[in-house]
Amino acid sequence: MIKNNKKFEIEYVSSSGVYKTPFTLVVFFEFFISFTIILLINLWYINSLYYSVTGERFIDSWSGGDWWYWLLLPLNIYGNIFLFFIINLMISKIIYSILNVIHPPKEGLFDNGSKDWKFMHRRFWTVYFPIWLARALPLPWSDIFVYRVFGIKVGKNVVLYEGYIDPEFIEIGNDTMTSLHVCIFSHLIYHDRVFIKKVKIGKKCIISAHSIILPGTVIKDEAILGANSYTNINQILESNLIHTGLPAIRSFNPKSIEELKSKVKDNKIGKNQY
Repeated sequence: MIKNNKKFEIEYVSSSGVYKTPFTLVVFFEFFISFTIILLINLWYINSLYYSVTGERFIDSWSGGDWWYWLLLPLNIYGNIFLFFIINLMISKIIYSILNVIHPPKEGLFDNGSKDWKFMHRRFWTVYFPIWLARALPLPWSDIFVYRVFGIKVGKNVVLYEGYIDPEFIEIGNDTMTSLHVCIFSHLIYHDRVFIKKVKIGKKCIISAHSIILPGTVIKDEAILGANSYTNINQILESNLIHTGLPAIRSFNPKSIEELKSKVKDNKIGKNQY
């Protein structure tokens, strides 16, 4: 990224820096509205359970239920969990769309307190809760569904394990796999500035465990980012190579397992790359 004829660089990698702001209360708003809707939808069922126990109705105009309504309680609870998730996702999408209309997201280098800085935080906290809910569900594809709803381009047969992925300016190609505790940042806050740039990950890539991808990174098709590695800002990882290091400046062609073992044994990988 170029600004004032100077290249934006960082001295070290830290967290994304998305901290709590007053807009963080949007999470409580999403929870309250979703819970209220769920309560209203289930009011007839609660009334039926109450009638089957006491013989009275707290809503007189509604008919009561039989004893076997209690047999449906586990199914009701399980169904409401998914319904809560869907309602919350819809509310978050509406808020997210409004924020994008007011101030569309864009790439660049922005100062602390600028409009782009503030709306980046607001968009993050808007999508935070539905992503958390998606990963709490016993469905391995639910988080991918949420990312697609918010505009992230995720290809077919993609595996996204537990980790952090920014909700905008990310593109992941078909048949790519990420491992545990991977962080993919399209934004990076450093001191009093935020840098935002698209990350593009190609097809059939592997992002190994505990690795970090910084803004502007381009990972070409069938490239591998090694475990415990991170990329530089605007770094390009070439195809059909394993890239490792802090940052990932060491690359080699894994022609065979025997060659890889030989390189590790001869200490050609790992010792001097950090």
